[in-house]
Amino acid sequence: MKNIYIVNYCSPGCVPLKSVTQVDESNAFEFAKELSVNNSGTSFNRFGNDFKWYYPKRIRTEEWLYDRFVALGGKPMTQHPVYFVVNGSDYLNKWFGGGRITKLLLNDIDSKDISFTFGDSMSKMDKPEREDPFLKETLFGLIEKYDSNINLFINDICKGFNYIEAQLWNDKYFKDCISSL
Repeated sequence: MKNIYIVNYCSPGCVPLKSVTQVDESNAFEFAKELSVNNSGTSFNRFGNDFKWYYPKRIRTEEWLYDRFVALGGKPMTQHPVYFVVNGSDYLNKWFGGGRITKLLLNDIDSKDISFTFGDSMSKMDKPEREDPFLKETLFGLIEKYDSNINLFINDICKGFNYIEAQLWNDKYFKDCISSL
């Protein structure tokens, strides 16, 4: 399972690898307002008038992800993950306006620090097709069913989901990325 990456997208003009849920609620609303005023594009609609609905659902989604990850044996170092996708997504690259991209080699990440969901965890949160998060070993097992061909696996998964989301629960993996930007 070499050369499998997780990829984070960040709109132009934003600080990558940050989330509005990493700060307390009042600061999250201020942060969201700043994002919606100073940026445009599809990815920023959620930070405007919709934020009053977006934020509680995001918090509820992250609580569910956290609880399920811990139940699977994960050891999160944060309450709120940073979101990536497995091997990238043209869909998300366009949605984030072709901004900054951060790629991390999945083999460099300990299984106790990362979880995965089929599709966007928040958009699937209240849907009947939602599936629980799973671990890196499960992901590798699924890819093995495709003769270890990540591209075949991703292409098949994308028929029902746009991508596989990865939730990284430890920022030690991208500390160097932030300092180099």
